[in-house]
Amino acid sequence: MSISFNSNGHLHKTEELTLEEFEQHFGTNDWRKARIKNALIFFEIFCACGCSTVFIGGSFISTKINPDDIDLCFDLQNVDYDKLEKVFPDFFDYNKIGEIRRNLKCHILHFDANNLQYLHMLEKDLNGYQKGLVKINLKDIFYD
Repeated sequence: MSISFNSNGHLHKTEELTLEEFEQHFGTNDWRKARIKNALIFFEIFCACGCSTVFIGGSFISTKINPDDIDLCFDLQNVDYDKLEKVFPDFFDYNKIGEIRRNLKCHILHFDANNLQYLHMLEKDLNGYQKGLVKINLKDIFYD
């Protein structure tokens, strides 16, 4: 699969990729591979709690060689919050989420039908121009 970037190094449009395609396109060096490895931890946690989709944004899905972190935005519409609180209590603690971002270089965001703020934030660059995201279906990675 071929993906294209604009002159600012951002995706032209949102691309739905398999994990393998994502790793192929964006796991281009050891720094990036380490961020993907960290992201997989959260892919599995959220999928186990009912999340079926994650959007990835920020500089990680740009042409930047060594992006600072990876921005993950999970769709929480079908998530079992009780289960999520048991398996990932840090998600509900702002300070712990900050530690994850600093230590694992994963910025964990979320959205649902009532609040699309973070998803829309990832769809714009710093100048307010539209940019694409990467969408991954977690159920294709982790089977029930």
